[in-house]
Amino acid sequence: MATPVSTAPILAVSGLEKRFRKFVAVGGLDLEVQPGQLLGLIGPNGAGKSTTVKMITGQLLADAGHITVAGHDIVAEPLAAKRLIGYVPQDVALYPFLTGRELLEFVAEVRGVPADEARITIDELLARFHIADAQNRMTREYSEGMARKLAIATALLGRPPLLLLDESLNGLDPRAAAEVKTILKEELARGTAVVLVSHILDVLERLCTNVVLIHRGRVVETLDRAALDALVSAGTTLEDFFISHTSDG
Repeated sequence: MATPVSTAPILAVSGLEKRFRKFVAVGGLDLEVQPGQLLGLIGPNGAGKSTTVKMITGQLLADAGHITVAGHDIVAEPLAAKRLIGYVPQDVALYPFLTGRELLEFVAEVRGVPADEARITIDELLARFHIADAQNRMTREYSEGMARKLAIATALLGRPPLLLLDESLNGLDPRAAAEVKTILKEELARGTAVVLVSHILDVLERLCTNVVLIHRGRVVETLDRAALDALVSAGTTLEDFFISHTSDG
């Protein structure tokens, strides 16, 4: 997979810190994601992954550091930055009294997608995620897998240059997960930058251009594609690497 050449990152995070009283959730985190890169963010439970994602999306204010999305500061220019992000949280919460199609139409309108383009794109997404038959049902009636597929579809509306997916493969059956992976590859080829938080390490091992391992709120190691391939050549796995670098022993 060819990565488009760019000198400016879509996502730039520098010196990011977040404390909850005396507990340091994130301490001095630095990240960069270029167009067409898929960065896998991994770490033990409580390492600071979701806290980091929530600061990138503006849900939490950092105690220190800077976050820019395509050059827009998430604090100084929150609306401009957030318009460029497609986000799927770990715990999907949909508007329960909207149908699946109504939710997609609402998100498209908020993002300023022209009506004709929105109609075509929504039809394509509903078909692609195999939820067209459920488009007129209330989202509160959706199964976990259907709700997650709908959430990913909303994140893709308007083709934002940055996708943030927090454990977004959870709850998907193998066919749906394979389809999402195909869609991610297409987005990367289009130049979209993707951050994928996941514990499904074998998937990240195959898909990612970069993997960042964080532990106790700090970057422990960063692996590029060559380093990931080297793990395989050496007869080891990303899971082995994860365990050896997060041991408290």
